[in-house]
Amino acid sequence: MKKQNLLLLLLILILSVFTILTNPSPFLLTLSPAMAQKEDNVNIRGEFLYVGNAMSSSVSVIDLRANKVVVNIAVGNGTHDIKISDDQQIVYTTDIDSGTVSMINTTSNRIIDQIDTNVAVHGIAVHDDNLYVGDVYGGKVIVIKENTIKDEINVGSGPEYVEARPPDGRILYVANLWSPISVVDLPGKRGVIKNIDSGITPHGLSFTKDGSRLFIVNMHSDTLSVIDAQRHEIIKTIPVGKNPEYVKLSPDESSAYVTNLGEDTVSKIDLRSLEMIKNKIPVGKGPHGIAFSADGNLAYISNMKGNDISVINTATDKVIATIPAGGMEPHQIVIKKPFIKIITSGNDSKVLSVYVDVADDPQERERGLMFRKDMEQNSGMLFVFGGTVDNNLSFWMKNTYIPLDIIFIDSDLRIVDVKEAVQPCLQQQETCPSYPSKQPAKYALEVNAGFVQQNKINIGDRLEI
Repeated sequence: MKKQNLLLLLLILILSVFTILTNPSPFLLTLSPAMAQKEDNVNIRGEFLYVGNAMSSSVSVIDLRANKVVVNIAVGNGTHDIKISDDQQIVYTTDIDSGTVSMINTTSNRIIDQIDTNVAVHGIAVHDDNLYVGDVYGGKVIVIKENTIKDEINVGSGPEYVEARPPDGRILYVANLWSPISVVDLPGKRGVIKNIDSGITPHGLSFTKDGSRLFIVNMHSDTLSVIDAQRHEIIKTIPVGKNPEYVKLSPDESSAYVTNLGEDTVSKIDLRSLEMIKNKIPVGKGPHGIAFSADGNLAYISNMKGNDISVINTATDKVIATIPAGGMEPHQIVIKKPFIKIITSGNDSKVLSVYVDVADDPQERERGLMFRKDMEQNSGMLFVFGGTVDNNLSFWMKNTYIPLDIIFIDSDLRIVDVKEAVQPCLQQQETCPSYPSKQPAKYALEVNAGFVQQNKINIGDRLEI
């Protein structure tokens, strides 16, 4: 090799090392030639879309691997809103014509209970063990606990959609059809503490995960309002499309999608600038509900007049598929996340289901759980690394706000190392410690701190995927 070529190679190597040292990522990884290969796709148990069909009074369950309806579940008459519990075990529907709240077990996909409210129920919010249901014509929210009506809260005229502010659920926002938004103090006065006039016919609403902001569409003002959910004040009003029906934030909260019922389009909002991205996305007829895949790569739109679901690639904002809804007039939709199972091997051996966001490309792995301020108890993030051999993995907690347990798993799906109660390392800290695996691994599962000890997980236990 010529001397000048050797010097050039040495210079490139020095610059590469400098780049790595000055631009750390949320994980530090021992490099090998195999890591240059494209990441493998791990066969996680799939996502399922639950679709509430108003005119056929049913819930369709769609396997999103096959984009195919696997079962139709009869519920009450006039299915409107639909929500899933934090532990992903129960789907709730409000059935406006029969005045019922139906409860579906997501393992068996069968109705396990049906609560008769004797009123026209529309919107539903789920927090902890409480259900909050809007009585459209009664001007009140019904409080249900342990499948029994426990209380009623008077609100504005025509309460349609309701949401409890995360993470504590102390405040309830109610979108009223014929009056301003009602802000309800749940544990204190248990009544309306403020009314917010956001526009004509406030409708679907979505909170950020930390509860700091609320986004709500105003159907007959053709706008999206951004509300400071701590001060209960409007920050900004953004023009969108004609007759916006619903709004949903992407999992990483970088953008929001708005369904425009009056023009068969979806508006996309940049949540950093709070501006609408110029080009609207054409979808099916009568777009209504919105749901995102766990990784945020796909958005699903229910089309009421087309009786189908549009699938949007969120990187290109193009419709890439259309799925029959399995019923007539699909309204709201929710997704059951993909999940894995951990099989413990102690004296009290058991099988644990963990619902996961999957980080299987460099960008997703780099972000990880950064800036997340809460996570459900049976949820986590599964990091998937490519290549044909296991590698020594090392994580850090830069810009991670919640303490975590880190479980390292090899390519045989055997747990090879565990780091418990790893503490956050926030922006103001100059250096963050790293947490390397003692053994080579292919996967890493991040869960809430205490999960490992609580469930008696040990090295040698296995995953089932």
